[in-house]
Amino acid sequence: MVFHKGESSFLCKDESGTSEKLNKFIKSGSKSMQIIIDFDFTMTSYEPAGTCFGVIRAYPGFGKEFLEKAEAIKNHHLPIHVDFSLPEAVRQASDLEWMKKTISSFAGERFSRSLLTEMLHRSQCRLRSGVVEFLELAHTHEIPVLIFSGGIWDVIEVLLKEENCYFPNIQILANRLKYDSDGIMVGVEDPMITASSKLAVAQKSSYFSEVQRDNIFLLGDMLSDLKMAGCAKHSELLSIGFANNAKDEESYQEHFDAVLGGNPGFDEINEILKKIVAE
Repeated sequence: MVFHKGESSFLCKDESGTSEKLNKFIKSGSKSMQIIIDFDFTMTSYEPAGTCFGVIRAYPGFGKEFLEKAEAIKNHHLPIHVDFSLPEAVRQASDLEWMKKTISSFAGERFSRSLLTEMLHRSQCRLRSGVVEFLELAHTHEIPVLIFSGGIWDVIEVLLKEENCYFPNIQILANRLKYDSDGIMVGVEDPMITASSKLAVAQKSSYFSEVQRDNIFLLGDMLSDLKMAGCAKHSELLSIGFANNAKDEESYQEHFDAVLGGNPGFDEINEILKKIVAE
């Protein structure tokens, strides 16, 4: 079966249990499933690394002083963000402070929304190979897709449109930038979404009452991504985690049904989706 060791790249602590979940998805078919997926480092490549905030933060047109300040903010908060040994409240507070500082620094540059396309082209933010096919399959078979991200809604929209894969079945739950009457970025709409606040945001979102399907196919690259479906009514949840750092592979297998290490594309995930929609 697809999750058996030696037959795929998946790392799986409970091969039989995960295979049983997949069989339930296959039996129920595409009409009974929805997809909830993280964006940064899940849909996008880990190497070269590019995130929604990185698209703006690394824009060379902002000058050396801005770039140095933005890098200093990131370097202070990133180690806290990825240290799961810290209390969750500590990480959440740091993530929120990181977000506020970053948004404030962006607003200080007074850029227009029309500049986002150029920023994207000059960045390293790219979809993993196979992601476009993944979204095309979901669209063809009318599977709802929620892209749930602590990143920037506007950047995600631009990237999907650039790749011609922003389909009507896709909804994005992420941070929307605010613009003044002249189209200049001035902040972000409430509530701010961070990687560690996804459950709290999900609980206040109308999406999960509007879209209800028995089976949830969830994909993410952090343990906190498992909370994206925390308030969704469902019968079965099949989760796949991207362990972008080899040191996380073992711990991720304790929480995700299956884990992909390294910097893979979506080829094997697409094979799973094809099995489900074939019924």
